[in-house]
Amino acid sequence: MNRRKASRKLAELVSSLTRLPVLATPLFLAVGWEAAGPVGLLWALLCVLLTTGLSLLYLYRLVRTGRVRDPRRILRGERIGPLRVVAALYVAAFLLVTLLGGPSPLRAMLLSFALATVLLAAATPLTNPSLHTAGVSGAAICVSYVFGAWGVPVALLIPPVWWARSTLQRHTPLELALGMLVGTGATWAAFELLA
Repeated sequence: MNRRKASRKLAELVSSLTRLPVLATPLFLAVGWEAAGPVGLLWALLCVLLTTGLSLLYLYRLVRTGRVRDPRRILRGERIGPLRVVAALYVAAFLLVTLLGGPSPLRAMLLSFALATVLLAAATPLTNPSLHTAGVSGAAICVSYVFGAWGVPVALLIPPVWWARSTLQRHTPLELALGMLVGTGATWAAFELLA
């Protein structure tokens, strides 16, 4: 296998492992456990169902109806509507978990996802911000707030994600930076407000 092909395969693997559903699910579970033990884990499962679960079902429907051709590479023109729907799911999940009295770190996570997704949806008609860098940088901030110094190893995922998305030619450096700023800013704001 030539070097370019191997590099591309590695970039695809890094991209697959850092998609938001892959990052969010274990993060919800860890934060839920840290926040409230076994009860927090139940709250986390509710968060996963309302966000990741419903988002993936919606994406599956979009692929089945042909509105999205490749779920691993959603084109900018195909992203706007789904981002708005996912943002609405995050807002609804945040409101429900808040009304039911869920743990504040989980509410902060939901709010950070809602804020980031609304901002990404607003920017998408103008540019193609990276959801991957938004997700990884947001996860690093979340882990820093909840687990302290453990946020540093998560932040170290940003350079490989940046490399992978650049190698796959999915984003420009500006789009990668924009995603990172949105993820960082939205998560920081949510945790400052709620945690």
